[in-house]
Amino acid sequence: MSVEQDQRPGLAARLSGRAPDAGLHALLDTIDPAGLDGPELAAYVRARFAVHNRAEAQLLAGLRELGLAVEDADGRPRRLPSSDEFSGDEVAGVLGCSRTMASRRLALADDLFSRLPALGEALWSGRLDESKVRAISECVADLSAEHARLAVAEVLPEAGELPVMALRERVGEIALALDPEWAERRRQRAEARGRLELRANPSGTATLSLLDAPAADGIASMSRVEALAAQLRAAGVLTPINRLRMQVGTRLLDGSTAGMTDAELIALLAAEYHAANGPDPDDGPDEGPDEGPDEGPDEGPDEGPDDGGPDSGPGGGAPGDGSGDGPDTGSGSGPAAGPADHGPGDESPDDGDTGDGLDDRGPSPDEGSGERSGEGSGEDGPGGRHDLDLSLPAPGSPAAQGVLDLNGLPNLSEPVIEPEPMEPRAGRVRHGTVEVRLRLTTALGLDQHPATVPGFGAVTAPVARDLIAQRHRGEWRVVLVDDDGHLQHVLLARSRPTRPRNQARVRGRAPGATRTGAIVELHVPTTLLAALDPDDHGPWAPLLRELHARLTDLQHTGRLGLPPDADSGPDQWRRRRPGAEAERWTRARDRHCIVPWCRRAAHRAEIDHTRDHAHSGPTVTWNLGAWCSHDHRAKHHAGWHVRQPLPGWFIIRTRAGITHTTRPPRILRPLPTPSPAQRPRPLPDDGRLDQDTDYLDDWRRRFAAKFGKASTPPAPEPPARHDPDDPPPF
Repeated sequence: MSVEQDQRPGLAARLSGRAPDAGLHALLDTIDPAGLDGPELAAYVRARFAVHNRAEAQLLAGLRELGLAVEDADGRPRRLPSSDEFSGDEVAGVLGCSRTMASRRLALADDLFSRLPALGEALWSGRLDESKVRAISECVADLSAEHARLAVAEVLPEAGELPVMALRERVGEIALALDPEWAERRRQRAEARGRLELRANPSGTATLSLLDAPAADGIASMSRVEALAAQLRAAGVLTPINRLRMQVGTRLLDGSTAGMTDAELIALLAAEYHAANGPDPDDGPDEGPDEGPDEGPDEGPDEGPDDGGPDSGPGGGAPGDGSGDGPDTGSGSGPAAGPADHGPGDESPDDGDTGDGLDDRGPSPDEGSGERSGEGSGEDGPGGRHDLDLSLPAPGSPAAQGVLDLNGLPNLSEPVIEPEPMEPRAGRVRHGTVEVRLRLTTALGLDQHPATVPGFGAVTAPVARDLIAQRHRGEWRVVLVDDDGHLQHVLLARSRPTRPRNQARVRGRAPGATRTGAIVELHVPTTLLAALDPDDHGPWAPLLRELHARLTDLQHTGRLGLPPDADSGPDQWRRRRPGAEAERWTRARDRHCIVPWCRRAAHRAEIDHTRDHAHSGPTVTWNLGAWCSHDHRAKHHAGWHVRQPLPGWFIIRTRAGITHTTRPPRILRPLPTPSPAQRPRPLPDDGRLDQDTDYLDDWRRRFAAKFGKASTPPAPEPPARHDPDDPPPF
């Protein structure tokens, strides 16, 4: 059977924008993808994807009708008003699947075609696939129908560009913003039902789960496990990172390391690993596990930046990198900071590493430029300030990139240097670092907007305020944005909100426990910051006064909106590593790995030169970007070409010749206006009976009587007059 190939130059244009109907399906059947180039293949795959999504929508529509179909006494077909417990049997019998799986698909079909018709239309039109519509449907399942439709309408315009996990985070953020009081009641009820479960798996393994644990406790626990795993990796333990975390977690819980400090635990686990994996004395020098500097055995490319090599030190910094010395350590090459941005007072009394960012791993023949004609092509830049041409031809070699496309900059071109292999030591990434991103107004208690913990998701405002209170000594960044939510400046706060004397101290670290890093990122528009009166916000007044003074200085000197290295010269450009301020700016600007389909948090990413430093690429923010370690390797080893024609705008051309673009994301993303109900909304049915307080009080009394213990809580300890770990007064 021969396949007629349509490979005329206009194929991509003919395929793009077409409805996924029978005509497009018939056209695709005449095309052999084996003879297409990169851009044509991209158009072909997108068209096939849209047709596939239409077919999924048609299948779900048919399954829904099957679940509703019945015959009356006369054998005439009719439909039930809604699915019931037996609808899944009909689907399971036809598809040959379990009733559970059938019922799950029926529930999605009911949601798409009755409760959330806009979401069903997105699947029908081919814009979204089943995994994304299912993610949205599950994230709004607890909401009322009104709020669910509002959340879907808010997220649909951006859903096509977000990976599934990032989409879940965004929908969660919107859902919490719609009715903060209801979301807080739901969280408190779930915490009251927290439990620990052990389940046997068919493979013979076990799953130990902490269910409905308080978010702050779960985040802190995971952070400590990650920090310990990073220290083990630094000790030469090359177990794949996920299994290493599991081993650390189980040893902390099973009692075998009770009484040990973290240093003793690290020494014990490292000794056990090396004893079990050391070379056999009878073997030759090539026997035994490969202990190369890059990655451990069995580590695939998707392990991400947590697969750092021996550079990972306590809390994420390399051993001896001075991770506890403040935000400037680890860079050591930044220019002298101005009074408004940096100085002795900027050395935050951090719990962990803040200066651990490195730039690219070394010269590579793949450093170059690229382009993309994907989503957002030809659109205006942030706030309509840029009109970027994204249809530039990609060069064929790193040397062909030439000068970065920034007007007024000197020509940095030099003779091409023969590229060297990537350095075996990856850029240092943060391990065991908890980052909390929230609005300054939320921290002040002026609103109840949700916050975000990268890698975890959205949290309610009360949880966010608890998280930052527990990280009083971390690195506090204040990100100033314009009215559109785009970056204007990054300040490292010298002050902290004062703690009331009668406030009980937050639970601290156990003696010998690993110090984990902490980043508190407060977002505020400059216009709003200027309008805040410090005298109205008691404990926060010192920080607000500091911010007002620094904002006035930035406006007076004209530096507001400029990166910290805007006035740097060739001496700084020739340095290989960015200064601490430039690194913070780059991470705050990019937010996450700059590759469009990756959402690895920027604080876990590596800082890389867009144009390689060995090819005269300057070490300045407009030539730097945040890359997760997998995409960093792809940039160097998979034939990718990258350009940054404007600061924060990246054009990536993959080895298939397909171009992708990214733009600086908004720091402050829009949230829907809260719409609480007149009466408190009922909480969703979670399959468990609600128990009233009287019952619980009676249970406590009976328990205390049986075991002869008083039911009154112990008196709180008096607050300490001075905490030696607190920062000095500012």
